Amino acid sequence: MPESAGEDTIQRLCRQVSEEIESVTDRSVRQIRAELQSYAAVPIDEQHEYIARQLAATLRALAESEPLADDVLERSRQLGRRRAMQGLPLSDVIETYHIASRELWNTMVARAAEPTTDLLRAGGMMWDLVHTATSAVAVGHTDATRSEQAIRAGVRYRFFEALARSRDGDDRDVRELAEALGFTPQDGFRAVCVAAEEWSEAQLERLQRTLDSIPGTTQCSGHAAVIVALSQHAPIDDIIREVRLGHPGTTVGVGLDRPGLAGAAMSITDARRVLQLASPTGAVVRFADEWVAATLADHRAELTTLLAPGATVAADHPHLVEAVSAFARNGFSISAAGRDIHLHANSITYRLDRWQQLTGWDPRTLDGLQRSVLSLGLFHRDSGDTTPDTTGE
Repeated sequence: MPESAGEDTIQRLCRQVSEEIESVTDRSVRQIRAELQSYAAVPIDEQHEYIARQLAATLRALAESEPLADDVLERSRQLGRRRAMQGLPLSDVIETYHIASRELWNTMVARAAEPTTDLLRAGGMMWDLVHTATSAVAVGHTDATRSEQAIRAGVRYRFFEALARSRDGDDRDVRELAEALGFTPQDGFRAVCVAAEEWSEAQLERLQRTLDSIPGTTQCSGHAAVIVALSQHAPIDDIIREVRLGHPGTTVGVGLDRPGLAGAAMSITDARRVLQLASPTGAVVRFADEWVAATLADHRAELTTLLAPGATVAADHPHLVEAVSAFARNGFSISAAGRDIHLHANSITYRLDRWQQLTGWDPRTLDGLQRSVLSLGLFHRDSGDTTPDTTGE
């Protein structure tokens, strides 16, 4: 068979298998978790995403008869570093490549029309690619385990994982890890959370070094799509400032100061809830200020029938939202609300009346104001539409 025809055959096979990459990844993840107990410490979504990307990169390299790209090898080095921080042994990390590649190869063989010399040559190349990738993983893992900072990052990661799994936050493992990080388990804890999308491992390490320099004890780590900074006896404004220094536009969620390790877990929940509730405006959102809406956010589906109508009106009439919000935050005083948003008291009165007509809720009563404020807090903020109307309607 001419060489060009052989290349076309392998390319077609790679394209065909690439359409099944999700199912190959699913099988790989299940097999890895069945064979390697250490991977219980790795979030399954994180593992799934990495394996899917690695298998796709392998198929591209096979189709083009090219080595793995530099960015793919760098990702493997970063993976080795992260797995070391998560406390996974290098042998287990390398074994995941073998398992996933075996699943990929078995799929290729099953889809091939017949075993050919070209297919066997592709098999040899695949295992060369596996060797190259696992060598990069080994470099990253070894570098990380040699780093005192990385070892401490691993302790932080395991602490936050153990804290999330603990029922009451006071398991022996959690206490030991907390003490290893310099926390006093029975004292107060306070959490700050930001979205993790834009944070690299290097940036997270730099933040931790900065937080080490401020008074008190603060430890940070990335978990479940957020960066968590948990502090004890530390000035919260200093922590917020350092978190936002490299990401000035990021929204920050701040939990309550709560006692003990159970309180630490609750403070993280506080911060995550208000962060999830907040629109991405770069604001600092505190559970102490938004506790009602944040606590009810998990029940949005149940409250839709009661509260969503207000959001519909708000989306069409943002100037009414401005008046209702000003009335609520100014002690239910129409004149104070008018001064706050630079409107005559009569305009505030008209807008409150108009809000009542459209929603059926009178914001001058306790029930009507509660419904109005909760509706805006739970539903309207997601729309991001808060542009004031100047028509006076």
